[in-house]
Amino acid sequence: MPARRTRRRQPSSLHPVLTLAFIGGMLACPSPGAAVDASLIAKGQALSEHHCARCHIVSDKNRFSGISSTPSFKIMIEVLKDWEDRFQTFMARNPHPAHIRLESDDPRPENLPVTTHEVILSLDDIEAILAYVDSMAAGLGKTDNERN
Repeated sequence: MPARRTRRRQPSSLHPVLTLAFIGGMLACPSPGAAVDASLIAKGQALSEHHCARCHIVSDKNRFSGISSTPSFKIMIEVLKDWEDRFQTFMARNPHPAHIRLESDDPRPENLPVTTHEVILSLDDIEAILAYVDSMAAGLGKTDNERN
């Protein structure tokens, strides 16, 4: 019997504009120790509950929703050592590129399945979501010195 060939997955290349927008968004995001406007955190929570809660548990309000195989925001913060990086780069991590795009990106490709609801975010939206996550982390005692 011939040896079975396995095909290695090639990393997908990000659109250069998306990469630049990501870097800009990460630089614009306040550090966890900085005082963050409560309205920005509230906006981030609302955006997370509206968009992210389809798959993730994002707060105690929706703790019985989400997809069971998808980690909650709280679990990612408490358990994963690289939780900060994961949140800051979520748009580049699968499966997010299939259904999330920046409002400045090209329109949605025609070949995406119709069952995928497109989420369009601005850099301000991403900053708000990250501010909400940072506030959750602070509430869980994850400060700069206490991170895993």
